Amino acid sequence: MAALQEAIGKFKGLSIAITGGAGFIGSHLTEKLLDTGARVAVIDTFLRGSKIEHLRDRKEFTVHNADVRDADAMDRILNGTDIVYHLAAVVGVEETQLAPYEVLDVEIRGTENVLNAAVKNRTKKIVFGSSSEVYGDTKEAMQEDARMAPKSTYAVTKLVGEEYCKAFKHKFGLDYTTLRYFNVYGPRQDERFVISRFIRKAKANETISIYGTGKQTRDFTHVDDAVNLTMLASILDEGNCQVFNLGTGKSTSINELALLILKTLDRKTLKPVYVEYDKTRPVEIEIFNRTADVTRATRLLQYKTAIKLEAGIKELCSLM
Repeated sequence: MAALQEAIGKFKGLSIAITGGAGFIGSHLTEKLLDTGARVAVIDTFLRGSKIEHLRDRKEFTVHNADVRDADAMDRILNGTDIVYHLAAVVGVEETQLAPYEVLDVEIRGTENVLNAAVKNRTKKIVFGSSSEVYGDTKEAMQEDARMAPKSTYAVTKLVGEEYCKAFKHKFGLDYTTLRYFNVYGPRQDERFVISRFIRKAKANETISIYGTGKQTRDFTHVDDAVNLTMLASILDEGNCQVFNLGTGKSTSINELALLILKTLDRKTLKPVYVEYDKTRPVEIEIFNRTADVTRATRLLQYKTAIKLEAGIKELCSLM
């Protein structure tokens, strides 16, 4: 934690832009960065609403209703920016399946626009929000240097974005840090995602539906830990031009998750039901085993995730 406290002081006075900053992870990152004394500009289309309304009156805070696919807007907004956190994306398994061409457009054209604008404006660094989806399926904990085997359009575009960052470093000298997020959860997350959906269902005494057998595993990472790691990776010299897994290193099956939520909410009579995969969630793109190898992040960033899943679920159950 000492590394985190030291790093926080380095953000004061910096000019920072966050694409997708009105979303789940982006809103938490925005709030934390404002607390450090940084100047923060959020770039978002607000098509999924806004999770930053409580920040509107903060000093050193500006909001831009703009799309990363608008190159001119990116050129204008990123003027004078020190760090860009590129988190804008089409997210959610069902949504990305239903709109694959939009995923391609946002993730590839949008990322190229942000990178080009960063170069034109002499931005010092871009922090690219990637995903654990790039790994595909593997029985072992996922290491950053492992063979990539993406199974979905979304995963492929994230891998393209990672390679774009490397190419812009090689061609223009633009520094980058790539962050592969593992199943981040916490306050403000909507019901497209499994933990929020399960809690809402259980609190309403409705049945929790689980795809397949429920034995598929995930590495659930609290948003506070994810944001702390994001900040450390982006500001420390040790994070420069590196790829990091942002996870806990611990796997939880969907069955275990459902039982934990039902136990926390004292819904002893509710039992999960199992449903077949469908066209919005085809079995062909399912990741059955997902656990982060966090050796690199622990060694270089000197940070270990602090919030255990049980505590995070308890917190969410009280807030939702």
